[in-house]
Parts: sequence; C-alpha cells; structure tokens
Amino acid sequence: MMIQNLLLASESYTHDDWVYRDVCVGFSRLYYVIDGEAYYEEEGKAVRFKKNHLYLTPVRRNFTLYENAEDKLLHTYAHITTVPAIDRFIEIEVVEGTPLADAVSLWRKYIHSNDTALLSNILAFVLSCVDCSWEEEDSVARKAKRYIDNLEEFSLDMAHLSHAVGYSREHITRSFLSAYHITPKKYFNCRRMDAALEKLRGGMLVKTVADDLGYASAYSFSKAFKKHFGQSPEQYMLTAREAVNRTS
Repeated sequence: MMIQNLLLASESYTHDDWVYRDVCVGFSRLYYVIDGEAYYEEEGKAVRFKKNHLYLTPVRRNFTLYENAEDKLLHTYAHITTVPAIDRFIEIEVVEGTPLADAVSLWRKYIHSNDTALLSNILAFVLSCVDCSWEEEDSVARKAKRYIDNLEEFSLDMAHLSHAVGYSREHITRSFLSAYHITPKKYFNCRRMDAALEKLRGGMLVKTVADDLGYASAYSFSKAFKKHFGQSPEQYMLTAREAVNRTS
C-alpha cells in the first residue's frame, strides 16, 4: 500500500458535534486513538475505537462516525489516498516495541510540521508497517480457520487452538474477527449448526445428533439450535416438510 496524496494531518480532540452519518468519500481516514469514546459503524455494526490502536476507513463505502460528547476523541489523524485504495475497515493494535509503534511515534513527533513531504514519507513508513501487521493478522486468522475446519470432532477448546496457532486466545479472536467479521467460537458454532441441520435432514433423531455433535444432552442441543435458527429442531423440520409439501 502506497500513499498517493496527503490531504490533511493533525493531532487534536474532535470538534464540537463530531458526527459523520452515512459518509461515502474518495479518501481514507487514518486514525491513531489516544483517548476518548468514539465509534465506527457500517451496515448496522458498530465498532468502538480502542486506545493505542490504528484505524483506516474504506474508500467509497458508506459508514458513520460518532462519539460520546462527554468523552471526546483525542486522536492523531490524516486524510489520505492510497494505491491500492482501502476497501475495508482496518483495525490494528499498536504494540510497544514493534516497527509500527516506532512509525506511529515518529508520525506523532512531526504531526504539526509544515513539511508535507516529510509527513508523507513518515506516513508511507506507517502504511508499510500496517501492511506487515495486516499480513500477520490475516495469517493468524487463516491458521485458526484451518484448524477449526479440520476438527475431526465438534469440540473446540480455545486453549488447544491457541497452542496450535501459536498465539494467545485474545490475539486469535481479534485477528479472526478482523479477517472474517465473526469470532472463532461463533464460526465454530455456525459449522456445528450446519452439520446438525444436515444430519436432521438425513433423518437422524435429535438425541443422536446431540450425541454426534458433542452436546451434553438433547435438551442442550435443542436449546442451542433454537437460539441459532429461532425454532426447535422438531419445529424447524416440520416447517421445512410443510414447505416442501406445498410446492410439490
């Protein structure tokens, strides 16, 4: 990712009535969050900005930014265009002692400089570190997904997943959520429910499905199924059969 244009850069609290609703612009906002409570929202999903994290907003996608007026956002920011353009919302933790942390420190040191060329070069350094960090996060997420996809039994132990991937559970969850917009546990549960549906459609009894998928009882399976699909297994299959009969 290369910086094409630097349109604006500063470090400050947000202005009064800081809110941007359903904006769709041709540049990205690069934020380093120092303090405060603010949110990024896209397609009904809101993400709170975290301290010591770096964020990039996508180009030509509708999103909303807003804050808690009683706890205003303090951030280092830049409005930039890049090649290639940012096509998704990016969140990366700035960990002390990493090249990204060094790049952000340099950016903050010279943020009020009038030397646009200098700032552009520093931001290019920041973006190169973002690329490396993003590739690492994406690799962690792919390894975690592969582990879940290859489970021989429908049982997920986050400690085992952490050992297999080589990162903490928190890091894996953050990377997975960033890459796939779902946590590892929820992804595993979706696969488990898909398998349950396939077994039920094949004529398997509820109790047998519960045993096959590692549930403690048919009751606990039915409860999980209803939470996921909105109906009990029996109700779901009855509705499905009635729909088939109406169309046949």
